Amino acid sequence: MNLRQIENKILSRLALIKGDKMLLLVVILLFLFSINAVLSSVSKIVATPTSRISVLFTQLVVIAFSGFLIFAIYKYGSFKRLMKWSLVGYIFSLFLLVFLCFHCRIDGIMESQRINDSWRTILFFGKIQIHVFEVVKIFSVMYMALIMNRFQEDEQVYLENQSDEEILADKRGFWILRHWAYHFQQAWIDAPGTKRALFIYLPFVATCGMVSMSSNSSLIIIAFGMLVALYIGGFSRKKLILFILTCIIGGAGMMAIKSSSSEGNSTNRVETLFSRLDAFFTPYDEGVEKIIAEMQGKNPTKTQTDLDNYIDKNRQVQGARFAIREGGISPLGKLPGGSTQKYVVMNMFGDFMFSFICEEYGIIGAVFVLLLFGFLIARGTKIAGYCKEDFARTTVASLVILISGQALLHVLVNVGIVPMTGQTLPLLSDGKSAFVMFSIGLGVVLCVSRLVREEIEMQERETETEEVETKGLE
Repeated sequence: MNLRQIENKILSRLALIKGDKMLLLVVILLFLFSINAVLSSVSKIVATPTSRISVLFTQLVVIAFSGFLIFAIYKYGSFKRLMKWSLVGYIFSLFLLVFLCFHCRIDGIMESQRINDSWRTILFFGKIQIHVFEVVKIFSVMYMALIMNRFQEDEQVYLENQSDEEILADKRGFWILRHWAYHFQQAWIDAPGTKRALFIYLPFVATCGMVSMSSNSSLIIIAFGMLVALYIGGFSRKKLILFILTCIIGGAGMMAIKSSSSEGNSTNRVETLFSRLDAFFTPYDEGVEKIIAEMQGKNPTKTQTDLDNYIDKNRQVQGARFAIREGGISPLGKLPGGSTQKYVVMNMFGDFMFSFICEEYGIIGAVFVLLLFGFLIARGTKIAGYCKEDFARTTVASLVILISGQALLHVLVNVGIVPMTGQTLPLLSDGKSAFVMFSIGLGVVLCVSRLVREEIEMQERETETEEVETKGLE
């Protein structure tokens, strides 16, 4: 087989793909770039029994599994199946959240794990570690998209049906509540306020409340994703603003109570939040000088241990910023393998992947990454624009905004515009649960693009058939 034949075969295969080819290309480029980025940025190999080959093998396994999930969702997904998967996935994520929050354990099967003074992961069968909040991110957005679609269907039921018998026979929307309201003769059961409280407010507060116990940054991202889905899904702006203000006031009150009742507790996430804000707004040199001055005073209030702890806490942030400065000098950076800050920033391959890319690949690498996520937004917006299904449009737009939003947050942290959050760069940073879940999200987007394309082709065929029949009659 010559090169011409190989080229024709590849082009013929690509022609069979009905999903968005540009979005698929973006996903493939992210996958390929992540292999080199993760392998080159990991420096813990010196201190652990892990070898570079095992790191590469693990990343390849994660990518292969993620690719399989994307293909399965793309190939076998339908609008009805996506809706079912959204509900099942969200219920599963809530189960994981409850299991984690109560620090549950089932010997040999499931065990809640505490990472960095916070409960974040669940270990299955002693081998498979799942970061719970990454699961919640994707499925909470899809759940809100599903619920907003149910609200729209519920309105259509009352608009399209006249008699009580017809309304009760219609299985769209919240038909169970309609049956209960009719059976018990209690109109409030089927009232719009009741539905909003049961299916929007309560899930939102429960999800965000449990997440807030262990991660402030994940709370912000999850709440943002759910609110975006509500807004795109057509939720009333006034009600949405009022709900946001209520949550902010209630959250501030809970933070104040939690801070006062947990004073001195190192695991208190409120203290973690304020410590990160203080570190962000206080220049590093000024903080060091302040501690040294307190050490050298007549009545020293700080010790060398305090100074060492302060330096350790800020080493990663300072190292990440230094990495960007180092790589920014040259358009090509230090080239692969040239990073020095990965030995200073121990989590360079996770929370500070963008800094590493800037150091090793320079301006070109940084722009390349930003363009990939820019294309993701552009293609997602185009796909959402073609969607006739409200659920599909809301899901695609919300997932794309969620993934791109976390990427933007990661970049802003790395360049020093916002405080440290500990969030990875989607599909580039090392993070097995995050990598898989973001792949599932993009698989859903690709699946919707295929379904939309098939609908358009079907409409075109029907139009052509009608034109042929019309000409035949003439």
